[in-house]
Amino acid sequence: MSARNATPVISPDRQQTPRNDNNAIEQEAEEEGKAAVVLKNPSYMDREGPPLDDCCPICFGTFDVPCKANCGHWYCGSCILQYWKYSGPSSRCKCPMCSSRISNLTPEASLHGQQEQEVVKVLEDVRRYNHVFVGGVRGLARKVHVVPFLFKRMLEEMMDPDGHNFFLYEKLMRMFAIFLAILYISSPFDFIPLGRIGVVRLFEYMSMLLAVTLRLAGIFRRRRLNQRVRDLAAAHLGH
Repeated sequence: MSARNATPVISPDRQQTPRNDNNAIEQEAEEEGKAAVVLKNPSYMDREGPPLDDCCPICFGTFDVPCKANCGHWYCGSCILQYWKYSGPSSRCKCPMCSSRISNLTPEASLHGQQEQEVVKVLEDVRRYNHVFVGGVRGLARKVHVVPFLFKRMLEEMMDPDGHNFFLYEKLMRMFAIFLAILYISSPFDFIPLGRIGVVRLFEYMSMLLAVTLRLAGIFRRRRLNQRVRDLAAAHLGH
């Protein structure tokens, strides 16, 4: 028989490999389709409580004061607020699961009737978060209402030695100081002894001094906490 008419012999392993690859691809596509169906299922998005077989994606523990984001993911109320605090309180929190902006947190319906102090505090913080990031005139009025809350958060961020927005807040304080200086210049009052320093420079120096004082106070507080932890650990080992 000539070489042109010879039938090539293919081993069973080579015949089975493409079939196995196709089966793996079909199985992966089927799993992705099931996941997409679950995410689009209204019962998943409108669920009144977190899944029973799930855990908080931040602390990996059971849900404590569970809250649902507008994207459908569930978190512990304190966990997602703490995550927002360290990511920057000046903008909406990003969902750790899908990176979408969280504009609203919905606590579990059964939590509203509880009177525990910790639960009430977390629900109040969630309510404040929802009020901060509401648009329109109503949102502007609510932002003005929660200005003291944001100012307190800014001071806490500046006192945190691990804070990443210290210089940003320091610049904001300097701008606010310059604004106050302009108001003072335009007012008929003149009760601050300036000397050779202008009023704008004086207010700017005062804001910088306040920022440095807050950071030093935060470092001192961190050292005291670390010392207390070491003392407690030494006392525990002594017993």
